[in-house]
Amino acid sequence: MRLDELPTPLAALLRRWRADPGFRRRVASWAWAPAREAQWAPIPEDLHPRWREALQKEGISKLYTHQVEAYRAARSGAHVALFTGTASGKTLAFLLPILQALCEDPQTTALFLYPTKALAHDQLAILRAWLSAARLSVAALPYDGDTPGEARRFVRERGRLLLTNPDMLHLGILPQHPRWASFLSHLRFVVIDEAHVYRGVFGSHVANVLRRLRRLAAAYGASPQFLLASATVANGPELAEGLVEGPVRIIEADGAPYGERHFILYRPPLLDAATGLRQSALTAAVGLILAFLEHGIPTIAFARSRMAVERLLRMVRSAWTERGGDPEEIRGYRGGYLPEERRAIEKGLREGRIRGVIATNALELGVDIGTLEACVMVGYPGTIASVRQQAGRAGRRAPLSVAILVLTATPLDEYLAGHPEFLLRGSPEAARFDPDNLAILADHLRCAAFEWPLRPEEPFARTLDTEWLVEQLIADGEPLYRNPTDGRVYFAADRYPAQAVSLRTSTGDRVRIRLGAEGGSRVIGEVDRPSAPRLVHPGAVYLHEGIAYRIVSVDWEEGEAVAAPFEGDELTEPIVEADWHLEEERGRQVEPWGIEAWGEVTIVSRVVGYRRLRWPGGELLGWEEVETPEVTLPTAAWWLTLQPALLERLKQEGIHIGPLDYGPEWETVRRKVRARDGYRCRVCGAPEPPGQAHDVHHLRPLRTFRDLTEAHALENLITVCRRCHRRLEQMLGTRSALSGLAHLLHGLAPLFLMSDPADLGVLVDPEGRAAGGPTVLLYEGVPGGVGFAAHLWMVREALRQAALEVVKRCPCERGCPACVGPPGEMPDLKGETRRLLERICEWGL
Repeated sequence: MRLDELPTPLAALLRRWRADPGFRRRVASWAWAPAREAQWAPIPEDLHPRWREALQKEGISKLYTHQVEAYRAARSGAHVALFTGTASGKTLAFLLPILQALCEDPQTTALFLYPTKALAHDQLAILRAWLSAARLSVAALPYDGDTPGEARRFVRERGRLLLTNPDMLHLGILPQHPRWASFLSHLRFVVIDEAHVYRGVFGSHVANVLRRLRRLAAAYGASPQFLLASATVANGPELAEGLVEGPVRIIEADGAPYGERHFILYRPPLLDAATGLRQSALTAAVGLILAFLEHGIPTIAFARSRMAVERLLRMVRSAWTERGGDPEEIRGYRGGYLPEERRAIEKGLREGRIRGVIATNALELGVDIGTLEACVMVGYPGTIASVRQQAGRAGRRAPLSVAILVLTATPLDEYLAGHPEFLLRGSPEAARFDPDNLAILADHLRCAAFEWPLRPEEPFARTLDTEWLVEQLIADGEPLYRNPTDGRVYFAADRYPAQAVSLRTSTGDRVRIRLGAEGGSRVIGEVDRPSAPRLVHPGAVYLHEGIAYRIVSVDWEEGEAVAAPFEGDELTEPIVEADWHLEEERGRQVEPWGIEAWGEVTIVSRVVGYRRLRWPGGELLGWEEVETPEVTLPTAAWWLTLQPALLERLKQEGIHIGPLDYGPEWETVRRKVRARDGYRCRVCGAPEPPGQAHDVHHLRPLRTFRDLTEAHALENLITVCRRCHRRLEQMLGTRSALSGLAHLLHGLAPLFLMSDPADLGVLVDPEGRAAGGPTVLLYEGVPGGVGFAAHLWMVREALRQAALEVVKRCPCERGCPACVGPPGEMPDLKGETRRLLERICEWGL
């Protein structure tokens, strides 16, 4: 039945919006997919009678084609990966061979790995229902951080089907494997659900945890089959085979039915064309959510951060109450909620008592939350796969559903506004990870040696020589001992190495965040040490469970930050002073305009201050200085460097990039200014050190002037020491076409990676001593990198073209966050950045 024929409230609302010119003006794209009939296959003839009876009890007389294909592949002994849509019956697909094996051998055990506890508990209810229907007296039990201590022994001894998460497998099962000997010796299946989330650092860690699981299973005489379920990604076979490290049967033909689906890209109304200012995405989302609720349409909304969830929840509840609604019908859902709170919300959604839920991506995965018809996403969630997962939360059992992506003021969302086909028809991103990342691999080698001695020449890693790495660790003083008799390597220390390894970061070294004395000195969170100077420096606003705290002090040696509750409406943004050193080029392409390359680099950075920004809105309230330790990051990067021919051509057009020409009178002007200021820094008061003159700083940047005489007017100049000069430049956010290009490339890179913008750092190097010219560098925030830089090298031309298209499309005049960033004092930052990109993209055409 088409939209025009459906008698539902959602159909009526969509028809009204479609006829409303005001609404349509805000729609960048409106696409729809017709309902699709199921593709059926008969129940396999060899299915055990108990299984057949269970299916009949549930009214199932036939199966989807992909379910039968998965069953037959698993029965043949193959590892199997299902890449089919949301609500396509993937759970039943992998339960078919597992419960069949249990019917044949009640001693069979299976391990179910879920990325979140909420999903594991949801799937537990489904699994137990099928066991009951099949009359199988088998214990299906959860084992995670919520499992009481007194129940854990019972789980180890009685559990045949174990539901857990990678963190608990890493910390609570593998290091304690003698207690799990019976379970491991009968391990027949390992289920990896939502496999697409195992990417980046997390995926690199999980791949190593699975290596450790396989070697322990082998030690107990088992060789389990792996059954994977995932959203569609661009490199499905690579993802599955990378996790399993063996051949995998890939199944992508989806036989499940779907109702009619609508997808809308919605741009909040433009408030000021000159600055590109639009209504905030949160405010626009509130109006859409309320429209659905007023029409009685069950709705889910997704926001990218915990703070955004809490603010959106407060705004929707307040507006819903003003309209006479019950605020308890609208609930939030995010990490940090107690387990019983999450279960109650999930139950309320299934039963229809909760009409709307505002969530982070904690509800993006396959938790059963009943029949929702509408989904509102506030900003692009980071990947096409996430868009499709979140949109798929609506319409699981409905004949009609709609998903609306409310675009925000970022280059990435601006690109999507002009290229909706990227979301609608484009291939999802590749899920990339690198289990042989040196830092991550070393952590898991220690864990593996603790769990079971490493054999000589044991191929734990795929691309690195394990024996060489073990010798390096021993030489570095690690507590590894090689038995001279048989050559096996043991972990020779009382400590428990897995406890020092977090699966969510590349280092186990952490900084704890503790409330001050009035807060009872309790620990409220922790961050990995490399990220700590950016996130928990003194003065930083730290968000935890939707609550804001101000960091009062930090003891960097002890790894402890003290926080206090903060009631203000502001956020902080670190000001980072960074430099880079080239270690080794891995790829290089020389173009008429410059050089592009990728390779191994070292980033040396220090947080020297922070900007105070109003939230929401992002307006600058001020800036402060701060002292933090220097951070050295050996990693991978992709960069582009501009050559003299392009710089000269741009200079002829009035665009200056790199070192500026201060003119022949500059030294005379500098002496006058320093003498006027008494040879002291006007910022900190420091006198000039012996043999070294202070710098002279332009209050209004030199590059914004056409006339040097006007630029060098004494009232526009002050004396500053080198240290204050660097920090002034950082704090004022000195802008240029090069920084505009960096803003675009950094903002758009996640479109071509399965990553978050926070996974990449960006560095603008106007002098470019390391590369031979002004340089923009995107680097991975993980020691050694996990493959993002190499992929950026491969898609570099598409990334540059996307940047040019965004800057051409954006309606602002001088620059805005949606394209090249705020223009600051630059009169035409947008125009200069556009011309730079045009010269790069069109040179030689």
